[in-house]
Amino acid sequence: MRNVLAVARREINAAFLSLLAWTVLTIFLFFSGFCFWYIASRTHEASLVGTVNSISFLFLVATPVLTMPLLSEEYRSGTIETLMTAPLTECQVILGKFIGVLAFYGFMLAPTLVYAIILRALGNPDVGVIFSSYLGLVAMGCEFIALGLFCSTLTQHQIIAAILGIVGLLVLWIIGLIADFMPAGLRAAIAYVGPMQHLDAFSAGRVAFRDLFYFFSMTAFWLFLSVRALESRRWR
Repeated sequence: MRNVLAVARREINAAFLSLLAWTVLTIFLFFSGFCFWYIASRTHEASLVGTVNSISFLFLVATPVLTMPLLSEEYRSGTIETLMTAPLTECQVILGKFIGVLAFYGFMLAPTLVYAIILRALGNPDVGVIFSSYLGLVAMGCEFIALGLFCSTLTQHQIIAAILGIVGLLVLWIIGLIADFMPAGLRAAIAYVGPMQHLDAFSAGRVAFRDLFYFFSMTAFWLFLSVRALESRRWR
C-alpha cells in the first residue's frame, strides 16, 4: 500500500502543477456553472438532476484528457523504464495513478457543491437525493478514469489516448441510449452496459447494490486490462 500511495502522491503533485489539469478544471467549472444556472432558471426547481446529467457529460470529455498523459507520457519520455525498474509491481503503478487522478477528480467536483448550497438557500431540496447524486458522480468517475487510464497504456501519443478514451466512453453512453430501441429480450441487458441508467438511479435518490456493483465491476475491469497492458509492455 505504501508504494501505491507513493505513486498516487507523485500523480497528485503532477496534476496540481499541470497547466493542462488546471485548464480542464477551469473549463469544466465554467460550463457546469452555466448548465446549473440555465437549468435552474428554466425549471425553477430545487433539484440537481439536470445539472448532474450535464456534469456527467462534461466528465465524458474531461476525464480522458486528465488521464491521457498517465502512461503515454511515461512511454514518450522514457521514464517508464525508471518506473518499472523501481520496486513496484504493475498493479501498484496502475492503482497509484488511478488514485492520483481520482483525487484530482474529487477536487474538480468539490466546487460544484456550491450548487447544492444555493438550492438549499433558495428552496427545499432533498438532501438525501443530493448526496446520492454525488455518490453516483464519484462512482461514475471511477469507471471513466479507469477506462481513460487503460487507453493511456496503449500508446505513447497523448492525443490518441484522449481520443480513444472519449470514443470508448461515447460508445458506452450511446449503448445505454439505444437500449429503448432494442428488442424487449435484449433491452435490459444492453441498458445495463451504459452508465447513464445507473447514474439516473443515483440522481433519483436510489442507492442500489446493482448500480454500485456495475460501477465497481467496470472500474475493476478497466484497471485489470491496464495492468495486463503494462505487463505486456515490460516484456517487449
